Amino acid sequence: MSAHFANNDMSFATPAEFSTQSPAVFAPQGEGMLARSLHASVAWFGAALKRRAVINELAMLSDHELTDIGLSRAEIPHVFDRGFALTHSAPRA
Repeated sequence: MSAHFANNDMSFATPAEFSTQSPAVFAPQGEGMLARSLHASVAWFGAALKRRAVINELAMLSDHELTDIGLSRAEIPHVFDRGFALTHSAPRA
């Protein structure tokens, strides 16, 4: 790959407090709707950071490398769309 950074180099973008492995930090048992919505917001934000990192890394690949993995440059923004994933995972005849 010709990406300028490895996946491990992006660990700074998603701090441990955004991880789903530590939900007790944001939503202790027995808390109300506010704590649950705060936890959901933090989880969404952490996932958005990861999605953005993947899209940026794919954008750094050459057209030849993208073709090797079955993508075109125009398809990069749609990688996380459910419909796109379903059409690309279907067996091709």
